Amino acid sequence: MIRRIQLSLNASNTGKLTQLDSVMTESLRVLNCYIDVLWATKSTNKFAAIKINTWLTARLQQCLLKQASEVVKSQNKKMHKTQPVVSKRTINLDERFLTFSEDVNSFDFWIKIASLGDNIIVNIPARKHKHFNSYRNNGWSMRRGGRLRQNNKGWFLDVYMEKDAPPLRTSGSAVGLDVGYKKLIADSNGTIHDVGLMGVYEKIVRKKQGSKSFGRALIERDQKINQTVNKMDLAQVKTIIAEDLKSVKSASRGRIRKDFNNKLQRWSYPKVLSKLQSVCEVNGIAFKKVDPAYTSQTCSACGSVDKASRKCEKFCCTKCGMTMDADINAAKNILMRGVYSPPSEQCIEIPFSLQL
Repeated sequence: MIRRIQLSLNASNTGKLTQLDSVMTESLRVLNCYIDVLWATKSTNKFAAIKINTWLTARLQQCLLKQASEVVKSQNKKMHKTQPVVSKRTINLDERFLTFSEDVNSFDFWIKIASLGDNIIVNIPARKHKHFNSYRNNGWSMRRGGRLRQNNKGWFLDVYMEKDAPPLRTSGSAVGLDVGYKKLIADSNGTIHDVGLMGVYEKIVRKKQGSKSFGRALIERDQKINQTVNKMDLAQVKTIIAEDLKSVKSASRGRIRKDFNNKLQRWSYPKVLSKLQSVCEVNGIAFKKVDPAYTSQTCSACGSVDKASRKCEKFCCTKCGMTMDADINAAKNILMRGVYSPPSEQCIEIPFSLQL
């Protein structure tokens, strides 16, 4: 298992940050030069012999070529026809560039960044924080490499913690989860898990995109997603089954009201699924995804499929008369699909609750 943790480098003096700025600026120039060549030659060979006039070390150029190769591969995989341009000030540094010294002087960390070029060696202080210590205290070890970043909040180094995954549980129950917009998670046992995401979505829509308040609202959304998943009682759970949601937002265009679609764009189901998968991995719980088609229109009691059975937040089966919360009914169908049939990715259904 690997997890990323952010360390702030903003306690450094101006001179050190100026040196990092010069390295970052030149690295981005070289990175995009590599992308130019790889894109023009239709190559993704990270060991290609490409010569760029730069003062950066051959070692750093090697890392940048690898990063450029990954960018081009990603663009090709997404079937994008336009040449990518990297503007985010981010470079990957392996263990050859970084040396960590802990508990020296008044700082928790001193990070030595070397082998950059132009005889630049930077020693930067950093502090441990609660998130970092929680990993350290639970048996996670830190990798020697990292990722150097600069954004509007300053300079940061992403470090990576690793730990062997525990064996999967052999006892416990399977639980189906319906991930939704109005209620974040409904489970097949009849419990709704949500700490107030609807209010956050409303807040995000009211903010000007790109503003500081917009960014804070997005952070609040992600924090509430994490809170919701962390509060779930999974002590007796062996398997979690969720819908393999893909392209729900794009497929909803033209099928729901414009104002509601604007709010839907702030729904982050990939973050929910990613958090669920992460929690399952740490706790030795199997995580399965299944085809979401018609789970919201199927009666979990008799198996009848009828769109008319879904009435807003309630499910009232038109055949057998069974009535229950619509999302819990969907979660029960997801559970049965995960237990009795293999995962499938053939069909995408727009949840009925998003078609209002």
